[in-house]
Amino acid sequence: MTADFLTLEEASAISGLHPNSLRRLLRAGTLEGYKAVHGRRRWLVSAASLRAYAPSFKSFPLDVPAPGLVLKKRSEKLT
Repeated sequence: MTADFLTLEEASAISGLHPNSLRRLLRAGTLEGYKAVHGRRRWLVSAASLRAYAPSFKSFPLDVPAPGLVLKKRSEKLT
């Protein structure tokens, strides 16, 4: 793969987002990418758009919850 584009698996490992979440962001146009034939049709994610979407390219910060995700301590009860 080129340095400008990452496979879905590479983007998932770098960002910490599930591949299905990345697919949803690609389809919505939030992330830039395209489907390429590389043995089979695979999404390639633009490294620049992933860097712009994620506050930190290496990992997602845990203190900022992802959309629709709220992390709670085990001792806290869900209400």
